[in-house]
Amino acid sequence: MNDKTQVRLKKVAVHRVGNKAKAEGVIASKELVDLHDEQLSDLLLAYFLAPFKQEEFFRFTHTSDVALNEMFAYAALIFSEPQKFQEYSVHILHHLYEQSDHPKVKSGELYVAYFSGCVMADEVVDAIGVFKSENKDTFLTFQDAEDDLNVNYHFGVNLKGVDKGCMIYNVAAEDGFRVKMVDVNSTDALFWREDFLNVTELKDTNFNTKAALNLCKDFSEEVFAKTESKKAQVDFISRSVDYFSKSETFDLEEFTSSVIDEPETKERFKNYSQAFAEERDIEGFTDFAINKNTVRNMKRQFRNFIKLDTQIEIKFSGYNPEQSEQYVERGFDNERGMHFYKVYFYNES
Repeated sequence: MNDKTQVRLKKVAVHRVGNKAKAEGVIASKELVDLHDEQLSDLLLAYFLAPFKQEEFFRFTHTSDVALNEMFAYAALIFSEPQKFQEYSVHILHHLYEQSDHPKVKSGELYVAYFSGCVMADEVVDAIGVFKSENKDTFLTFQDAEDDLNVNYHFGVNLKGVDKGCMIYNVAAEDGFRVKMVDVNSTDALFWREDFLNVTELKDTNFNTKAALNLCKDFSEEVFAKTESKKAQVDFISRSVDYFSKSETFDLEEFTSSVIDEPETKERFKNYSQAFAEERDIEGFTDFAINKNTVRNMKRQFRNFIKLDTQIEIKFSGYNPEQSEQYVERGFDNERGMHFYKVYFYNES
């Protein structure tokens, strides 16, 4: 959902959900939030949508039939019967409470929202948002009183972002809808992803691009780190990122031949990639379109510097393979018994 300008918040229900293991119970609101206040509506819209910047898409799943996934069923009912939104939001509240039985799960507010005007692959669709706020901040308030200023405080939710959340888009219903998530990787959020939502990541261009980049990252750290120099490791990463940045599609054979020179290392990479795919149940890396947004987002995860034990660090600007190949040489000084790097340049600043 790249274009958020035409998204409109149509309905919001707010409930309170506790920890079932502590028997904290739930509080179900009887009425929807009044969205006639335009400022409140805009604040809630920004609060709900701001966290969704990642590329990952998910879909609802189930061991036997996706129709038996409770959240999928409630979403389908809301899309088909939006007039019963409040009723179904309470069902979602109770479903979340039943899954909140781990001691680390925090109590908080549950928001169920209905959106229109969401753009998905050039198609405008409705969406359902399910969000949870758990952490409270302290805010100072100031009030004028007869030429004086009174200071007070209150506890509330910080509008910088929800703690947990998902957006369910009304597309590909037969394949479990399309879902985006917040707080995918935190330890205490496993119940949100696996128990409450029961979703699996969609194997699209983002998934394939991310998997192939992680393959390169793991290979550089596990293989090059043991058998090659740090410079060779940086060279491999630079060539890999350069390939993904310039190519439109990824092919394992083409990638291996263009990024790796040594025949022995090529064979090692092919074997490593096969084991990598089998371990993660990935069908293969042959001929898939490269997601450029994923490449840009993942670049920062790759190491493009060499840290030496003499408190000196050689950092390369970006991922240009020519930098390390043409301007940096590695050698060994027999007299000192130490390795060294020789760096070439025209000017310094």
